[in-house]
Amino acid sequence: MRQKKHISNFRFDEAARVIYQFVWHSYCDWYIEFLKPIFDSKSKKNLEESRNTSAYIQANILILLHPFIPFFTERVWQDFKFINYFKKPLMFKNWEVQSQSSFNKSYKKIDWLIDLVTSIRSTKVDLNVPPGSFIDISISELNSNKISIINDNLDVFKRLGRVSEVGHSELNQNGIKVIVGGETVTLYFDQNLNLNQQKQKISSKVKDLDRKINGIKVKLKNKSFLKKAPKQIINREKKALIDYKIELKKLNSILNSIKN
Repeated sequence: MRQKKHISNFRFDEAARVIYQFVWHSYCDWYIEFLKPIFDSKSKKNLEESRNTSAYIQANILILLHPFIPFFTERVWQDFKFINYFKKPLMFKNWEVQSQSSFNKSYKKIDWLIDLVTSIRSTKVDLNVPPGSFIDISISELNSNKISIINDNLDVFKRLGRVSEVGHSELNQNGIKVIVGGETVTLYFDQNLNLNQQKQKISSKVKDLDRKINGIKVKLKNKSFLKKAPKQIINREKKALIDYKIELKKLNSILNSIKN
């Protein structure tokens, strides 16, 4: 567990950052959003399972946070009645949190679904499409495993991705192909969307990214810069280069999808 390693090395800032990233981005941004359609449903079995799982995660979040904000976590532990279930205050709870290896396979599936929703949202931003608008998609080019992931989580996917229809064949209209984890899906937007106009805007972004990437490459080849610059500055430039390349690949994929 990375948090335990950071604490052992007295890097309390890194330990706090790891748990913050999990709570804010994984748990709040995605897990709770995935729960909403389930809580809106009338399936008693799914509701009970979701409540039990979310309670398990909340308890372990409090355990991980306890070294950093003990008074707050102890109060929440008691307010949530965890003291009744575990029969002890949080301050006496074993800090070791056991990871469940059985979750790894399911985690990878949901992680791909999150990447797909994220790609749909970012493509809307690139095309200047309102984020709340609904779209249709085609999954005709996906392999059977990825199709199963979507079908198994169809209601959640439609809600988070703002998707109206999921088709298994391509529509007779101009669409945008996006690649997620090596797999391709086609997005279909409103017919009023001027793709040629958006193509010009994206082309400008591509040129700007090319300029930034070339600038960083020149920096990282400069021996004087590598010798004199602080390590964190060099690492920041390297990370920016990776991020720019990912963004450039995505934008080029969108450009190639827009037919003249």
